[in-house]
Amino acid sequence: MSASPPPGTAPSLGEGVEPYLSVVLPVYDEGQVLERNLGRLVAFLDEQGFGGAGPKERSGGGTGFEIVAVDDGSRDDSRAILDAFAAADPRLVVLGFEQNRGKGAAVREGMLATRGHLAVFMDADLSTPLEEFGPLVAALESGHDAVLGNRRSPGSRIERHQPWLRETLGKGFTLLTQLLLVPGVHDFTCGFKGFRRDAARAVFSRSTLDRWAFDAELVVIISEQGLRLAQVPVRWKHEDDTKVRVVSAATRALFDLLRVRVRRMRGLYR
Repeated sequence: MSASPPPGTAPSLGEGVEPYLSVVLPVYDEGQVLERNLGRLVAFLDEQGFGGAGPKERSGGGTGFEIVAVDDGSRDDSRAILDAFAAADPRLVVLGFEQNRGKGAAVREGMLATRGHLAVFMDADLSTPLEEFGPLVAALESGHDAVLGNRRSPGSRIERHQPWLRETLGKGFTLLTQLLLVPGVHDFTCGFKGFRRDAARAVFSRSTLDRWAFDAELVVIISEQGLRLAQVPVRWKHEDDTKVRVVSAATRALFDLLRVRVRRMRGLYR
């Protein structure tokens, strides 16, 4: 399968030019949707004015955007699709692991490689619609250091729910994380989060978890670093995913939460 970027010649940022916005995509066996969604993402960012100089440049430094895709040891044709797309559009940067390490590892690898004034990570299946970029970016531009997409706050809307077991375990994980670690955060695991550059460096250079609980660790680090945090309501829809074994992932997440609590007590996130 070959990649098909939007028509036209994609502008190169040029050597030494920093983008205004970086978008990180963790990718694991997304071949069925990846080509279509990459095209949609690039077209959307161009339409929203991130594709070149203008207001976005004046508001914080940098110009244009980059997409940093991290292939997490995919077994399908995801890496071939990414490489073909990157050959046609230099704004796509492709990183990857030989073996699957987990979403947390892929997000961390991508976020630490970003060059943008703002950096956002999101799921390659676009379970959070692209239209939700606006409020998240606006919250970062208004001065918040980190912004979390929130599926459980007033104004949010879940258009398609997860299977009952997965949603129930997710709610239990959120409640336990609130009790053990960070009260006041209503949605830890939404895969749509944004950071200002310095905040991204501070948070992801301290993160350690590679699997399901990595989001909770990020929020703990944000808190320990004293960063300005916002939560924005988002629309979201569940996309079928057979790659996660929910019960074993949830069990591992409980142990990871205890690890985070111990690391926090030892001051390792400061």
